[in-house]
This record gives sequence, structure tokens and C-alpha cells, in this order.
Amino acid sequence: MQITALEIQKDIIKTLDAFDHLLYGFAYVGDFSSGKFKNTSYAITIGLPLSPTIVDEIISGPNQVYYDEYLNVNDKLDLITETLKNQINRQGYLAYAIPSSKRTDFVNIKGEFPHKVAAVRGGLGWIGKSSLLISKKYGPRIRISTVLTDIPFQTNGLLLKNYCGTCKRCVYACPAGAIAGNLWSEDLSREELIDVRKCDVWKINHYSQFQGHVCGICVAVCPHGMKKVLDQ
Repeated sequence: MQITALEIQKDIIKTLDAFDHLLYGFAYVGDFSSGKFKNTSYAITIGLPLSPTIVDEIISGPNQVYYDEYLNVNDKLDLITETLKNQINRQGYLAYAIPSSKRTDFVNIKGEFPHKVAAVRGGLGWIGKSSLLISKKYGPRIRISTVLTDIPFQTNGLLLKNYCGTCKRCVYACPAGAIAGNLWSEDLSREELIDVRKCDVWKINHYSQFQGHVCGICVAVCPHGMKKVLDQ
């Protein structure tokens, strides 16, 4: 007999609780699911923090240690989402593990699914002026990933308050001048927050040794991350 959705959710929580420093939430994303994901209206969103000491060193720009940390955390997230996907599939439900950092639309500079939609709806944080997810625990010093499924999870539907206020540190620090400085809301387009092409071109032109994947200055200067201390 197939176990209930609630029982599966409890088993997934047990799996997630086994990982140190992991943030997670459950969200309804049916209004964003389309294409091959159209039948998967629920999301498990997970987040892992970047090393605070490593991020502290990139206020003036990325280095190899930060790039290695970025790749390492992404790989950990992808292993976790793959584990969850297999766990769900074994119960007879659909599941897709969305890679934490894989561009599939090179024209519009997007991945398969907007992780931050699930993260905000799952209660992990809010979207900052930098267009990054800002978590209450780690600020923007976090990487996120998503598993989409057709399991009707229990969700709280709680959107955290936006605590960016009048702060514009990321705006002033962005070397590409790509951040507009607007407060995020669900009806605001990404383009009203950040010029992603300007950001992309800057990274490619100035940080080619990292394949244009990272900059991280806006991550490092955000006060919501600077004032957090991760006990590792």
C-alpha cells in the first residue's frame, strides 16, 4: 500500500535533518511549473551556506578559493537533491532534481526553474536588491537548489518580510553597475532588479579564470551576511 504524502514528507524531513547547516522548506509552485514540470506543482527547496571566512575575502572580487567553495557547495546540493528525487521516485511519485547552477537558456540567462521562487515560498528568505536570496540565518551567503514533485506537501505559504529597507550596499559595490536598487516584490520582474547581461559580461571580461561563473562582491558586502557567524 502506498504511504501517504504526509508520511513521505516526514521521511524527507528526516533525510534533510541529517545534514549539518542545511535550510529547507516546502512550497506550492504550480503557477510557475510548465513544460516537462507542468505536473509537479510542489517543491522542496534546500540551501547550504558558503564558508563565511572565504566570502569575507572577496569584497574586492573573487578568488580561486571562493570559486572552489562555490563549486563544492553546488555539488553537495546536487547530491542531496538527487537523493531526494530517488527517495520520492521509489514511492511512485514524479520528481525532478533541478541542478543548483546550470544555465539552460543562454539567451535569457536562466536555468530550468527559478530556485528563488521556491525558496521564498518555502520560507527560506526574501529576494534582495541584488536579486539574490537573502536568508535570515546566513544572509546571501548561501546556495540553493530545488526538487519538484507531484506530492501534495503541507506548506505554510509564509513569505518573510523584506529586510533590505533603504540599504544599498550591494548597489554601490557592484563593479558592473548592474543592480538597480529596487525593493523586490512578487510582481517585480528580474530586469527591474538587475541587468543580468551587464553582470554576465562583466564576469566574463574580468573573471575569465572562473569561466565567468562568479563574482560574489554583492554576496560579501550584504550586512545580512556580514553579521552572521557560522559555527563550523
